[in-house]
Amino acid sequence: MVGPIVWSIVAVVVALVALALLVGGLLRSLRRTSAVSGALGSLLSDRVALLRARAAALGVRMEQRRTSDSSPVQSGTTTPSSEGNHP
Repeated sequence: MVGPIVWSIVAVVVALVALALLVGGLLRSLRRTSAVSGALGSLLSDRVALLRARAAALGVRMEQRRTSDSSPVQSGTTTPSSEGNHP
């Protein structure tokens, strides 16, 4: 006959195994969440940088239009003064 102490030990061992399985699943889930979070952060920072660059380009273009006395330069055309004047 098995005593109550043995059943208590078996119950504790089963509980510890179940706890270990739950903690293992939780850790895997956290790693996956961390990886997704890192990828999302990288994607968002790239997109924010792109938006900032576009906003800066629009600001430069608007400033050029404000200071320009002539008609706006069409896209894809060059003027003789702009050819070869790269610093």
